[in-house]
Amino acid sequence: MSKEQVNKSSFKPSTKNKLRAELWDKLHFILNHSTDRMMRGELLYDGLIQDDVLRKALLHVTETHPVLHSSFRDHFINPYWEVRPYTLDDILTVIHTEEPSRARQDFMNRVIPADCNVQYRVAVINPENAPSNRADAPNNRESRSLLCIMINHMCMDGRGILTFLHQLALCYQRVYAGLPLPVLETGGREYSKIYTGMSLPQRVRANLLLKNITRLKEKRTFAYTPEELSDQLQIVSQKWDIDSFARVRAIAKQKDVTVNDMLLASYVQALHETSGFPLGKPLTITCMVDNRRHMKQPTAKESQPVTMGLTNHVGLMQMRVDCCGATIKETIQQVKEATTREKNKRFFGLHGIPLIRLGYRLPFFLVKPGTLCWFTPPVLGFSNVGMIPEEQLKLGDLTLLDIMLMGPSQYKPNITVFIQMFRNTLIFTTAVRGNEKDKEKIRELFARMKKHLQECM
Repeated sequence: MSKEQVNKSSFKPSTKNKLRAELWDKLHFILNHSTDRMMRGELLYDGLIQDDVLRKALLHVTETHPVLHSSFRDHFINPYWEVRPYTLDDILTVIHTEEPSRARQDFMNRVIPADCNVQYRVAVINPENAPSNRADAPNNRESRSLLCIMINHMCMDGRGILTFLHQLALCYQRVYAGLPLPVLETGGREYSKIYTGMSLPQRVRANLLLKNITRLKEKRTFAYTPEELSDQLQIVSQKWDIDSFARVRAIAKQKDVTVNDMLLASYVQALHETSGFPLGKPLTITCMVDNRRHMKQPTAKESQPVTMGLTNHVGLMQMRVDCCGATIKETIQQVKEATTREKNKRFFGLHGIPLIRLGYRLPFFLVKPGTLCWFTPPVLGFSNVGMIPEEQLKLGDLTLLDIMLMGPSQYKPNITVFIQMFRNTLIFTTAVRGNEKDKEKIRELFARMKKHLQECM
């Protein structure tokens, strides 16, 4: 297949070429001092991805979501996205190499500027001399393709990445099977969609939650080495094969806690041990919450829920324990009490969003310094992506063998741990700008988390 070029030269400068910068778009742009904003992922398949099929799939998904081929314009009054021309060569790179690890590292080290004409990039890394578009590629099971992806966090959150990957896989399936491309779910990206499932009085109350929940009383940071100019991206992961995920759930049910509580407790316990936090002092973990739970759900007469484009619908839960337990069992109980207290709040996950919303009302040159003064990025963060939908990520007849998703690279002193379950494997990941000593310290953190989970089982 020849290289497709999306021709937008006929577009005239008008409001149709502009997309409104949404709530979290602006916030992630402002907070570039705390992360590199790049969400990363890698997916390993049991055969070779066909370049020509992938190109058609990428083109369809990109055209469906204009924010993916837009540049962020940092206007001093009202920033916006400008829809831009692009080619698939701006997005896709196919690499044939004898050093896949090095190619992967080179790709992951990149950063997409906010004013770039595309907001995501994809790399397919194949073994040297492996076929790609030739007729024998689909039957080749000796070689494997690694699909690497990088997306600007300003465009979407973790749930959005899974939606994007699912849509990409669906398009690939259709092209591979010779079927018409599907109509993909799209729509607005407004943060206000999270209030669509509420009555008017509830919306009024939710919009008055102006308390700043990002400022923490205690000052706890991970045990990094001092920041150096030589620091660079460090991606750390730990995999733990579990006999059966059902067993983990059964143990959680037996203890009358959630699996997430067990994971959080192991994180709290391991943080105290690796960073030397005092056991008798309070500790707060900032947890990411998916606020799509508050959206309007379809009724019996409706076949579809509220549609949306790729965006961020995240909220924050400050999980504060009074102290760390002497054992993991005691810590689990502490975490359970803290999370139950937060989840029982009527507007769970929505606190503080109206305060951020003020960015819609004020000129951006005032919003920037104001946000930096009052908003504190997660210092000790936790995000549970949940179970990876394996069947939704198949590419043609290719099966997904392994996956790793992670959030943006954190700058010291911040750390956020991302957890996901794939088949019977529990995966801990994080990315940080640091050095080898920092990497080893994070590995120690993950090893201790695994150890404490084993103690529970």
